[in-house]
Amino acid sequence: MAGIAIGALRRPKALALISLAVISFVAPLAERWGTGRVDPFSSYGLAEMALSLVILFWWYHLDKAEHAYPAGKLMNAGVLVLAVVALPVYFIRSRGWQRGTRTIALALVFLGLTLVLGEAGERLGAWLDRGGAVIAARDAASGAASRPGARGAGRRYRRSAAR
Repeated sequence: MAGIAIGALRRPKALALISLAVISFVAPLAERWGTGRVDPFSSYGLAEMALSLVILFWWYHLDKAEHAYPAGKLMNAGVLVLAVVALPVYFIRSRGWQRGTRTIALALVFLGLTLVLGEAGERLGAWLDRGGAVIAARDAASGAASRPGARGAGRRYRRSAAR
């Protein structure tokens, strides 16, 4: 099993896809855990989008070289600006109809996987944040959260953390 992971590191295209999957999981997890919500246009969401776009373009560049496809400036710009349209066109033009259609289907499966990973990361972030939210709600209800040095606030936290 370790050979599979090490082999993926030797193949940059596989590493790019693994990186996209990891980012799809970790970014919503960190945002939900850190802020309590996930917003696609927050700083977390925009950073995830920018990083994913760079990795996607890296994968595209490696795939172009592997298939010896001489893409022009318009195709390169299309992948950066509107990947959902440009990548299927690239798949058909670089592989032909049959293999291109199969590759589009695989890309859709991978897209679905990243969406599922994003949802799983968000739910795990909510679960990890649950303890902090319970403590904050309890302290807010008692008025202890308004002052960090409030009498009894530290004891309540230690007592709830020990459970």
